[in-house]
Amino acid sequence: MKKKLKVIVTSLAFVATSAMAGESLIGVEGSFGSMNVDTQDTVTNVTVNNDVGLIGGGVKIGAQGDEYRIFLNANYYYPSETNYDYVTTYGAEIDYLVNVSDVFNIFLGVNGGIANIKLTDAANVSRTSSDNYIGGSGGINLHLGDSVDFELGGRLLLLDINNLKNNVKYTFNTIVTGYASIIYKYQMD
Repeated sequence: MKKKLKVIVTSLAFVATSAMAGESLIGVEGSFGSMNVDTQDTVTNVTVNNDVGLIGGGVKIGAQGDEYRIFLNANYYYPSETNYDYVTTYGAEIDYLVNVSDVFNIFLGVNGGIANIKLTDAANVSRTSSDNYIGGSGGINLHLGDSVDFELGGRLLLLDINNLKNNVKYTFNTIVTGYASIIYKYQMD
């Protein structure tokens, strides 16, 4: 509970900061990637490493100044393996903008938030896990006009989520995604 409270306080700080920025932002994104998972039988101590494919979508709101931008975001991923019910992330990110030209800029950022995972394992045991993540992002932001940007980027989320039931331990390590976003920019006067 203490970790979730920290995330909520941090998110509120980002929202308060966004009210003071130059432009407000709202965006939608589509993504693809994978989640790295270790499955360990704690009786035999055999560990199997697996990558689960992810296709997802999300929304983000935020603000942008001359050299930075901040977002609150939510993403829902459809795992490629049918025993996974869902993977979701809720968080915040702050990006540093390198203004290359009037046509595009490059961004590098850090992110953090909460990841939620639900699956039913081979023994028909339902598993729900949730914990904080931290990570980084980067990409290119193309200006399609004064109020619309198209963005191509990548995101890395570092997880340390463990779930142990019936002598089987799942460890969720990383989520790596590539994404494309349409971002609408507007002034809040």
